[in-house]
Amino acid sequence: MLTMEKTADYVNRWVAAFESKDLDRVLAFYTNDVIFHSPLVARLSHDPSGTVQGKAALRAYVKKGFEVFDHIKFTVLDVLRGVDSIAIHYKGITGTHVVEVLFFDKDGAVRESYVHYSS
Repeated sequence: MLTMEKTADYVNRWVAAFESKDLDRVLAFYTNDVIFHSPLVARLSHDPSGTVQGKAALRAYVKKGFEVFDHIKFTVLDVLRGVDSIAIHYKGITGTHVVEVLFFDKDGAVRESYVHYSS
């Protein structure tokens, strides 16, 4: 189980990576076979499944997001810890509330992610 200290450090590094808009830094958090689910995937890629599979597909999606959104700023509101997962509640790019649930592999890399947006 993740400790509060390790979780806080992880979330700080994760947010900083996205806010830096450094693709390699962001992708270092994910496994090669990551599965990423988000309504924003459907919007940016016109794929109604809302899912990208694999690091190459995640790279293309995140790159598109970096191109579409000039400035990325996440305000973390809360972090909840599970056994092999965390849920990050934050205000996202557009000020919308977001809950992102990250599931980790045994090495601490994200193997699957589910993103939820407020209506």
